[in-house]
Amino acid sequence: MPLRWHRRPAGGLPPVQLGLGVLYLAALAVSLADLFSALSWYEPVAESARVAFGLFGLVAAVRVARTPNLPARLRQAWGAVAACFATLVVTVPLLMVLGAGGAHSHWDDATHVVFVVALLIALQRFPLAPTNRQDRIKAGVDALTVMAGGSVVLWYTAIGPVVQRSGLSADVLFSAAVYPLADLALLFSAARALLRGADESAQRPLRLLTAGALILFTGDAVRGFVDGRMGETMPLSWQFICWITADALLAAAAVAQGRTVAVVGRRQPGPARYLPFLAVAVAPVLMLIEAARDGGFVPWGGLALGGAMLSVLVLYRQTLVQRESDERALTDALTGLANRTMFRETSYQALARGRRMSILMIDMNGFKEINDTLGHKAGDRVLAEFAGVLRQCVPAPGLPARLGGDEFGVVLPEINSAEQAYEVAGRIAAALGPVMLDGRLITLAAGIGVAVSGPGELTHDEIVHRADLAMYRAKSLGPETRWAIWQESLEPAAAAPDTELPAAA
Repeated sequence: MPLRWHRRPAGGLPPVQLGLGVLYLAALAVSLADLFSALSWYEPVAESARVAFGLFGLVAAVRVARTPNLPARLRQAWGAVAACFATLVVTVPLLMVLGAGGAHSHWDDATHVVFVVALLIALQRFPLAPTNRQDRIKAGVDALTVMAGGSVVLWYTAIGPVVQRSGLSADVLFSAAVYPLADLALLFSAARALLRGADESAQRPLRLLTAGALILFTGDAVRGFVDGRMGETMPLSWQFICWITADALLAAAAVAQGRTVAVVGRRQPGPARYLPFLAVAVAPVLMLIEAARDGGFVPWGGLALGGAMLSVLVLYRQTLVQRESDERALTDALTGLANRTMFRETSYQALARGRRMSILMIDMNGFKEINDTLGHKAGDRVLAEFAGVLRQCVPAPGLPARLGGDEFGVVLPEINSAEQAYEVAGRIAAALGPVMLDGRLITLAAGIGVAVSGPGELTHDEIVHRADLAMYRAKSLGPETRWAIWQESLEPAAAAPDTELPAAA
């Protein structure tokens, strides 16, 4: 079973993260103040904040890169992130001393390109979630779609205005495209990482890193739009807001990676899957904006509006198909309950949150005889009826699931005491009984085993094992519905031949 890496539970916000947050809020407040009313002392303060973030991140990234129990590729990735922060720590103070800094200077542009290249290497080295060849191709195509949408944005905001002013030539294209191309490569790597998902060792840190990369891309696009399209100079504080936010996210990612421990789990898809849909809508939206600015709605405005409407409808339909596919992958087709995959995932999430939780394992009594005497169609109806009982008896946020055949399970992810789990088991037992199906009286009965785990006490497999033992104990008492609680004496190594087993309800 794969390991899932999760943050260490803590009683409050760790001092390092608290200090990082306070520093970012202070830098953001000063930047916003300068954005509305120019401050003569703003630039050295903003540069100092970047150095502070660089020191935060450099120390954290170096510590992670030297952690021996992390995968080799992950250590290499954090080594590249450390190079990003080293660029800040070394070059920014040097440029401040030489007086060559500033968000619009060529030296700062060069520093930014080095920073982006190092971050690009880091994103390439991050271990992504293992998957098959087809899924890798799909993730790559989706990332290319996002990059294509980004290239449309950069052409409209940065490259196009330069070509329009200076003409189309190789020199002009090269000088106008070097900076945006670095951003596009960064966007592709970030989209690929988000769409593939990180290996279990670095999910949250990679999300923070890619968020920082997207902030850099957005800041450059907006700066290019204001400078190129509007013919105005971007306020100094805007560029620093983007840089400081990206620096803070990268530093937070390094700190978060240093606070991970391994727990059992699996990766679940996130909202990043919708990035290609967003990218497809970019071109029609920009065409509409340009048509509105030029005052020429005919013909391009109407065509752009029609294209935008078609894109929205197609993307909405694709979203519905994707949602249906996701639900089908996590739902038992016969009963409509969650399947084993969803059952396990809910259990993993409850364990990761560090809360008291419980699992009930349920096995129907006499189901084989129903199948043999009445046929599989009647057996399917019995399973559906049994699933309806579980739905009625399991309160939210509990999750009833069909695990296969006549085996069911229930996850109670957040309980205050073990008695709450016992109450659910008793409610299910009381609800089972005779039902009429096709004019026949059929008795629904089952053995129910209950196991409870305190915060951080057991793994998913250990809880299921205990609930299974309790369920076997309940079934051993006869064909009637019974439920039993796990006790130490149920363990094979603990039970002697003459040991009296604990009572079951």
